[in-house]
Amino acid sequence: MAPLRLAAFARAVEFQQAAESWLARSERESNLVITTMAAAARQEGSVHGWLVMSGEEPVLVLIQIPSQYLLVSRGEPGAAAWAADALQAELPGVSGPAAAAAAFAKRWSERTGCVAGLNREMTLFTTERIAFFRRPRGALRQARADEFDKLLRMSIEAARDMNLPGPEQNPTSIEAGLHRAIAEGRQFVWAAGDTIRAMASYVPARPAGGARIRWVYTPAEFRGHGYGTAVSGALAEWLLGSGQAWVSLFADNANPISTGMYRRLGFRPEYVHRTVRFERSLT
Repeated sequence: MAPLRLAAFARAVEFQQAAESWLARSERESNLVITTMAAAARQEGSVHGWLVMSGEEPVLVLIQIPSQYLLVSRGEPGAAAWAADALQAELPGVSGPAAAAAAFAKRWSERTGCVAGLNREMTLFTTERIAFFRRPRGALRQARADEFDKLLRMSIEAARDMNLPGPEQNPTSIEAGLHRAIAEGRQFVWAAGDTIRAMASYVPARPAGGARIRWVYTPAEFRGHGYGTAVSGALAEWLLGSGQAWVSLFADNANPISTGMYRRLGFRPEYVHRTVRFERSLT
């Protein structure tokens, strides 16, 4: 391998142009990085982007939305550790495929003296076909604008219950994301009449390249009746029927109920994704 060097990008569109073709070689494993990068380019927001280059070839992609955790792509752990030495940034944490995220976190902790603590581990699941599932009372439909307040309360509860990294639990960020999802027709609910039993959304998908479902949540009073399965399965069927080649979602490895549910729906595990928070040492 040629000596590594770091290429930095301040404009999301330029970063996307430089990184996307390499990421697309492993589109399922790179889906989170690709969609995060695409959202930053579409919204023309601030972004810090870096490519770890070996000669003219990227070997690792890193992206940070300001105040959020650093997101790393697939790549050799050695390249991730090298990036932790080379990067000049303020980082609350790191997230990415387990081996790369762990290597970055270990070296960053050694270099800065911070304490690296595991926030959570998830598995990315994908499918091209949904297995049969029981449909409880109600049906899948797109969320309405007049349901915003109710869905915002549910989304804030979901962020807490899912143990999302601290910056992702910010109500202002959640509110902005929910506004976009409803306006763009990406927010769905499983509802019986006007009663929302569960919710789910999806990130803006690449053309026929796979859509990722997110924010699957059932309020406590409706759990145990199959609403989470129904909203996940029905939304996945809708996406596949709309022309997506495959559908993906993340499930918390510490939650056997959700991981089991997705397996029964026909989802298969792709890779383990680790999120690590950085905290100042008290010593």
